[in-house]
Amino acid sequence: MKSKKILAFILLLIFSMTIVAGCGNAKKESSQNEVVTVKFSYPPFGYDSKKEDAFWKKYIAEFEKQNPNIKIEQTVESWDNDGVFLKWQAAFQSKDTPDIGYASPSNVIGYALKGRLLPVTDVVNELGGDSAFSSAMKYFKTGGEWYAVPNCDAAVVLAYRKDLLKAAGFENPPKTWDELVEVAKATTKNGVYGLGMFTGDNILTDQIISALMVASGGKMLDDKGNVALNSPENLRALKYMTDLVKVHKVVPPSANDWKYGDDVNVIGSGKVAMDFMWAGYGTLLETMFPKDYKNIGFTTIPVGPSGHSGSWSGAGGFFMFKDAKHPAEAKKFIKFMSRPEISKEWCIISGNVSPFITIAQDPDLTKYEWYRATAQQSPTTVNLGWDYGIVYGMDILRTAHYPAKAVVEILENKKTPEQALADLDTRVKDVLAKAKAQNTK
Repeated sequence: MKSKKILAFILLLIFSMTIVAGCGNAKKESSQNEVVTVKFSYPPFGYDSKKEDAFWKKYIAEFEKQNPNIKIEQTVESWDNDGVFLKWQAAFQSKDTPDIGYASPSNVIGYALKGRLLPVTDVVNELGGDSAFSSAMKYFKTGGEWYAVPNCDAAVVLAYRKDLLKAAGFENPPKTWDELVEVAKATTKNGVYGLGMFTGDNILTDQIISALMVASGGKMLDDKGNVALNSPENLRALKYMTDLVKVHKVVPPSANDWKYGDDVNVIGSGKVAMDFMWAGYGTLLETMFPKDYKNIGFTTIPVGPSGHSGSWSGAGGFFMFKDAKHPAEAKKFIKFMSRPEISKEWCIISGNVSPFITIAQDPDLTKYEWYRATAQQSPTTVNLGWDYGIVYGMDILRTAHYPAKAVVEILENKKTPEQALADLDTRVKDVLAKAKAQNTK
């Protein structure tokens, strides 16, 4: 009798364990089928919002079809009044962040230095590692770690009116600083100015003067990370840029008050013969100027005294917030969007160049003149910090427009280039020193 009770007890125990094990397996299966939502915060990096929106919707839908347990919730942010950065700042403070963001190196590394992002070196390595990407993508890396997966490359280049240059006796665009002055002076007549460029207190002026300083052989930071703006090379660039306005008078006086896109309108309407502008606008010219778009060419910014050109980088990449709720799924989406066929389509849609070396020279892309100019300009592009890299305080410099202020002080406030450059050097030193002290306590 006792043995029967023991047997019954053992059978009951086995039955109970089977039920528990079954429940455990059911729970695991349910977890595997659980749908997670990856939040993707995206400020537009293209030039045509309708085409761009359609592109993202197409590939988000395709990714979700291939990964039914992952949903991508994309939020399109606003650049106006730094709306996207204010939104991210609030998210950092609340720790209720999206999973993925998209930004330029100065923003990405600025956040990384403050410990707000996850490294994505593993994803970059899966995509081929450092050698898979163009040299301009180096700014997404600091301390041996990648903090964004490069997704696009862009550059300020020289756009020019083929018809206006030819009428003035020039078959080709200028290749050097001296030639730029020559062509600009020759084409400044009959209400047309030779060169369009931003000269006001804004980030676009920052980009142009920085590009010229690079072409002059100047630096922002020296090899030890010290501010090195007050140099003969940078002074030469500052004089060159302001002389184009004050001495040669080849730049429209209205350029000090231009808004984003005004540079495109003046060259499209034939009011300037040449223009420093983002090459990606080439994707819009046929629609904006159907009668004149074939007259607009693109080339690299003329070579400066250093023997090379210089430009500003508009690179963009996927980064991951430190408090991402679904990092594994987020990485899966980033790798999906980095596929060669998608990267290639993104170039044509967005007006950007692929950051992947193997795709950048694809003949289906290089047939576009704006694209070729960007690809050729890319090796000379810089971001905040220039060749040294991005350090604490760059986020402040991005919004303060100190290089642009140096230009404005010469053109409007009658400061000498020497005074304006010395003031610029002092301001930047002060900002970076304070930022470093505050963030390394």
